[in-house]
Amino acid sequence: MPVTKPVLTGFCLLAAFCVPRLSGEGAEGWHTQPRLVLGRLSLVSQAAAAHAPVKKPAVSTASQRALDAAKRDRAALLARKAREAALIDAQRKAQAQATQDAAIEADKARHFSALTDRAANELAATEKTITALTTDITRLTAQQEAQRVALARRRASLQAILPVALRLSRYPGTSFVALSGQADDSVQGLSLIAGLTRLTARQADDLHGQQALLDQTAQELAQRNTALEKARATLARLRDVNAHKMDQATHQQEEAEARARQARDDIAAATAKAATLDDALSAIDKVQASLRARMEEEARALERTNQKAKAEAMSAQARKLSGSHGPGVSRDGGHSGGHGPVSGTITTAWHQSTESGPATGLTYAASAGSTVSAPCAGQVDFAGPFRSFGNMVILDCGRHYRFVLSGLGALSVSSGQAVGRHETLGSMGPGGGALFVQLRSGSSIIDPRPYL
Repeated sequence: MPVTKPVLTGFCLLAAFCVPRLSGEGAEGWHTQPRLVLGRLSLVSQAAAAHAPVKKPAVSTASQRALDAAKRDRAALLARKAREAALIDAQRKAQAQATQDAAIEADKARHFSALTDRAANELAATEKTITALTTDITRLTAQQEAQRVALARRRASLQAILPVALRLSRYPGTSFVALSGQADDSVQGLSLIAGLTRLTARQADDLHGQQALLDQTAQELAQRNTALEKARATLARLRDVNAHKMDQATHQQEEAEARARQARDDIAAATAKAATLDDALSAIDKVQASLRARMEEEARALERTNQKAKAEAMSAQARKLSGSHGPGVSRDGGHSGGHGPVSGTITTAWHQSTESGPATGLTYAASAGSTVSAPCAGQVDFAGPFRSFGNMVILDCGRHYRFVLSGLGALSVSSGQAVGRHETLGSMGPGGGALFVQLRSGSSIIDPRPYL
């Protein structure tokens, strides 16, 4: 058997020390000397440790501490700004809700006032009549009492001479015999009898007159009392009519609000299904046209059944869904201070070249939490998130004009809400961002700058 020479192979540890590996003859000695191998490995480890660079402990310098403090301050500032932005957003929403509630209550008040003006005037006239009648009745009652007292006094004064007058009327002969004697006494007696007769007759006439006046007063008093009862009955009837009209007005208002909510929900649902902004606007127009046609048909049906008040209310609500309803837009951008709907700089101008073609609106670079205001007065057709636009508001200005604003961080309005020009629509997010503003006239996109 041929003798195989030991072949020296190996593997290097740390590229500096090789441990031989024997194959063939002498390999047995390798396996029989583990202590030698472990010793060599220990020497290798020590040598590597001796040549390795010493890692110095990290030392916190003054600049590092300042940097850490600045980071902590910045984090605290961002947290405080986020809290303030959330608080401002909550306040804006509360203010917008309060404004909307106040507008609804004002509409109700005007509606009810128009329905009840006539009844209120009739009530006021009736109450005035009742007051005059009450005054007359009080005066006549006092007059009647005074007449009764005067009549009683007349009767008392006449009571003293009534026996003599009665004797003269019953026994005139005996009375004259009693007066015989001296002529002077007879003449004086006859004169006394004549005067007593005249006095009795006059007082009797006065008594008749007082009684007639008393009877007349009693008759007038009865007439006033009858008129007062009729006036009170009329007042009660008018109040019932007024209450009925108020109930009708309340019911009509509730029906109108229900229709408005349904319209808002239908528009929001149609907008949410749209794939593009053009589709969303087209869907809004179709839903509004359908609702308007339905309301106009209901108004005509109410008119045919002589329910004019309901027909007019329905027609008025249908007109609100018309594109021609509302103030429209005006070229008075100077009134807004020249800053547009948000405070910021324009990064993309109207018709500026972009990757997708000429810009169809304006893009503002707005700071964190900036307020976004309405560029026109009108009604919010849609308010909510939409596709990649983020939070979006479609504002119907009337006269077939609509503003589209997208990229808001938070919204302060809801679909169907009426807003005034420069009223808050929402705010930008905590990190700021881009606000896109587009103006449409019908289906055409136009330059918004003259109207901001």
